Amino acid sequence: MKKIFILLAILSPLLLTACGPKISTVTMGEYYKGFYENQPTSVLVLPARNTTTAADAANMFRYSITRPLAERGFYVYPVHLVDAFFKSENIVDDQLIRNIPIKKLKEVFNADAIVYIDINAWDTGYTVVTSNVDVGLSYSIINASTGKEVWTNNAYAYSYAGIDTSNGLLGIVVSAVATAINTATDYTKLSYVANNAGMSSLPSGKYSPEFNKDQGRVLTFHDFAKIDGARLKVDKYFVFGENEDEEVALVVKEHVRGYFGFSVRSIGSDIFEHNGYPHYYYKQKVSGKNILKNRFFQYENGRPFLFAESKKVFVETEADGTIPYIKDGWSYYLNISDVVEVAKN
Repeated sequence: MKKIFILLAILSPLLLTACGPKISTVTMGEYYKGFYENQPTSVLVLPARNTTTAADAANMFRYSITRPLAERGFYVYPVHLVDAFFKSENIVDDQLIRNIPIKKLKEVFNADAIVYIDINAWDTGYTVVTSNVDVGLSYSIINASTGKEVWTNNAYAYSYAGIDTSNGLLGIVVSAVATAINTATDYTKLSYVANNAGMSSLPSGKYSPEFNKDQGRVLTFHDFAKIDGARLKVDKYFVFGENEDEEVALVVKEHVRGYFGFSVRSIGSDIFEHNGYPHYYYKQKVSGKNILKNRFFQYENGRPFLFAESKKVFVETEADGTIPYIKDGWSYYLNISDVVEVAKN
């Protein structure tokens, strides 16, 4: 956790404009009402859905999520026993398992909630003196009794090895040699760091000493948009990113040596290199249904919103889930569908 805070401290200058962004705050009890109203005790983690080219990523990230969930006070169905059951039923394809209706999973396992993980970004980079692996994940917890999503989050993590310039010329030479020799990434460690960051805002479970005590914990969101009449004004970079002709992968602009993970929830888009909206969207597959989401928006009952002026500002979407924007001069806007006041803390 210490490294996460260090990373956020390093990234802070990137998040601030000249005047600094406004802040919206909300308690966990207010933000995750649906979760607290019907708190799960046991959770079933389904095979991760991998939409990237990293062949072994799904199993690594699924197996490493058990520990963060258990540490937050939940009983997690042992992954190897769950896999053994599906194998005994001749259901060995991960995508077939993901297509099983939630009602049926409830009937078989009697779990209180189902955890869905999607790996939707993966980028690797190697040079003589640096190496990095960047990964983006999305999480969704579905109440097994109601079929409703009660918690969701996006996380981003990376590992980076590079030259250390803190010890002068000799340090640079030694660091360069060490980096060239040891460019391997510990994927087990990376997956744990990512899952730990992804679970950081999950309310505590029954077996945690913080159970029901964290409802007053305050979540902080930077206001990266501004209400302007019936529209929500957003920064040009939010829409276009680097605005280059070639492909720009979704990676952080500045890497720090080590393994780091953080929730995308309150970070915003401006610390990432990207080409705008095409890289924002990812698909979650829940109970056989593909749901299109935008990683920099929050979602409530499937509706996207951003925080602005201590309000939840819901925006209009197209039928396929994409969020259209309007260009007006040098400004860019989203159409507002609803505004909800957030309880002040």
